[in-house]
Amino acid sequence: MEVTQAITANLNTKEVFKLIAEKVPEVFGVDAATIRLLDSSGKRLILRAASGLSESYLERGPVDAEESVLKALSGTPIAVYDAADDPRINYPDAAQKEGIQSILVIPITIRSSINGVLRLLTKTPRQFDKQEIEFATALAAQCGIAIDNARIYEEQQRQLQYFKALYDIGKTVNATHELDRILNLMVERLPQAMDLKACTIRLMTSDKKGLELKAAYGLSQSYLERGPLDHELATFYIMKGEPVLIPDATVDIHTLYHKEAESEGIGSVLAVPIIIEEETIGMMRLLTAEVRYFSDADINFAMAVGEQCGVAIQRAIEFQKIQTG
Repeated sequence: MEVTQAITANLNTKEVFKLIAEKVPEVFGVDAATIRLLDSSGKRLILRAASGLSESYLERGPVDAEESVLKALSGTPIAVYDAADDPRINYPDAAQKEGIQSILVIPITIRSSINGVLRLLTKTPRQFDKQEIEFATALAAQCGIAIDNARIYEEQQRQLQYFKALYDIGKTVNATHELDRILNLMVERLPQAMDLKACTIRLMTSDKKGLELKAAYGLSQSYLERGPLDHELATFYIMKGEPVLIPDATVDIHTLYHKEAESEGIGSVLAVPIIIEEETIGMMRLLTAEVRYFSDADINFAMAVGEQCGVAIQRAIEFQKIQTG
């Protein structure tokens, strides 16, 4: 009850993960715990929190294909008595070096779907009985509820933040008719609003044969000069008016410059079209330093800013015509 109250009272996801990893081992009298959740693709487990384990053990490699994890993801709790000599464990040498003896792997359910696993680890041999496994399963379900509540709250807060940012960007952009200033304002404000590494805006050339870099923030000159993006698969879809998600810019088939992205420290990219009167005239690319799976709120906000950018560009062009006319 105390653990459940502690984790459900917190609405910060990072704090919730930390509390679970620290409090649950206290309840069970185990030495360590890890929480891994599936990413938005539903294919990869991401470590969210851990306690009682060394960095070298946590970085031993992915556990997605480990039999004990696969069983837990299918809904079956798995108890491993000897981690160093059990075929269901993928890194027995790492477990032995860390001093891990027994492991209990429990599914974490969020909204009736299994979204990850809670692993409890001991440094003395332990045979988990049926009652302990049932209790761990019930507690993992409470953890799932706490994680979901924190996520919902943070999503609501993020949407409020985006509404405010959209208003502020619009207000600032509408105060000027200078195209270069408008574009520079956007690439500087978006990283602040969305916690990004960088942002770029490219517009179609006057002959409509390619894209030209017009504004950038947070990137080195060498990366900006890596080459044209006209023939990237991502650009093909963007010019059709569709947003493109690139979870890992170092390997994704939608991009061409994988080595350059790795060297620049770029994790993920969200690219959205810039449209004027239903015609795509360019694109905005939002870049992160880590691998990130952008939410619907992120995409909707970026698309809204892209539309706002299109309107601002149109106003600036019309104003320039009036001034020169």
